[in-house]
Amino acid sequence: MRYELILWFMWVLKQVPGHIGCALRRKLLPCRIGTGTMIWDNVQIDFPGRLRLGERCSINRGSVLNCGGGVEIKDDVLIGPNVIIYSQNHAYEDSTQLISVQGYVRNKVTIEEDVWIAANTMILPGVTVARGCVVGAASVVTKSTEPNGVYVGSPARRIGRRHAQVRLREEHEGNLL
Repeated sequence: MRYELILWFMWVLKQVPGHIGCALRRKLLPCRIGTGTMIWDNVQIDFPGRLRLGERCSINRGSVLNCGGGVEIKDDVLIGPNVIIYSQNHAYEDSTQLISVQGYVRNKVTIEEDVWIAANTMILPGVTVARGCVVGAASVVTKSTEPNGVYVGSPARRIGRRHAQVRLREEHEGNLL
């Protein structure tokens, strides 16, 4: 009965829209949530006690975070709508037993600073998305990434890198009329 009440509470909490809903979730979810982080409506969080969220993050509508194996999302991360992050999977190796009775394999997911994960992407257990990465829409990230990489596809593969852009004004400071 207690678990049923928790499920109802979580369902009601995730339905509240807008900034009021974000404030309620920041206050009432049993996880560490950094300053300025927004968890928008209809975000499903399983095992919220195993979730750590940094500062100035945004988790968009319809996303699912299964934190059974632990999920750490560091500062300044943008997560698009309908993103799925799973830190556990069914154990299935023993063919003499039903999959449903073999339990789970848990592996922490880490998303480092300054990452953008676009809509409908899936991040699988054990993955670290490195600092500065961009993951394109509808990608499936099965392996850890390299810093500042741009990844797309299923399975996701690196197609480019982000580079430091120096503004002309900064580059020629003092030389302006």
